[in-house]
Amino acid sequence: MPLKELFKGFKSLLSLLTTIPVGEESIEYATKHFYLIPVIGLIEGSIVSLSLYLLYTVGLNIIVISAMYPLIHLLITGGIHLDGYADYSDVLGSHRCCEEAVKILKDSRRGTFAIISIALNILISFTSIHLLLQSYLHSIEEFLLRIIAVYVISVEAMYITAFFGKIEPYNGLGKGFVLNAKLPINIYRNILLFLAIYLVPSIISYKNILTLITILVFSLFISIVITIDANKRLGFVNGDVMGFTYEVVKLITMVLATCI
Repeated sequence: MPLKELFKGFKSLLSLLTTIPVGEESIEYATKHFYLIPVIGLIEGSIVSLSLYLLYTVGLNIIVISAMYPLIHLLITGGIHLDGYADYSDVLGSHRCCEEAVKILKDSRRGTFAIISIALNILISFTSIHLLLQSYLHSIEEFLLRIIAVYVISVEAMYITAFFGKIEPYNGLGKGFVLNAKLPINIYRNILLFLAIYLVPSIISYKNILTLITILVFSLFISIVITIDANKRLGFVNGDVMGFTYEVVKLITMVLATCI
């Protein structure tokens, strides 16, 4: 694969999933290079963890820093995952399926369940970050590793959901990602890249191996459960479902990172 095409695919994925100013790129290239998603998680996690640590070093109280975390997360991701999280939360809250569920998913209005879910998201995020700051700020390496791990596994959860998900019958944004996630060559590339980013640093340093493996197992299980639900409820997996998976896995892995 030409290096220029690889770089363009990476830029396209980064431009779509974050607010980092790398210029507008092709959605088609982003879908073809979806297997690079662990690198996006590494970048997101690095920016978030370093931002939080920087705020601590300038003297801000950890309660204030924790309260600022949801905003930092939103500024980096642009809310693309949170939007899908809210949409699919409404679908779950409606207890509908098939065509009725799809109509609710595509409705731009926010329902009560979406609002409650977002509020819970913010509350859990605040509490988890506060506990992580309290527990691990004495060790910058430990703190950075845990936050980065959360983001890497969260973006990887989207790939897992796309891989196991049924293909959307509409020409939505997520269709290309689901199709490309199933290609054997992309699966191999994604697994190798994910393991290199997620596990190798810990194995080398002999730290957190059990923690990371535990988080990985839980995240894999959650991703598959969400995918099964979407396949039955909607009949397919789209961008909203992948965004929902990202946010749910992020919340659960953050909680796990505080207690193991």
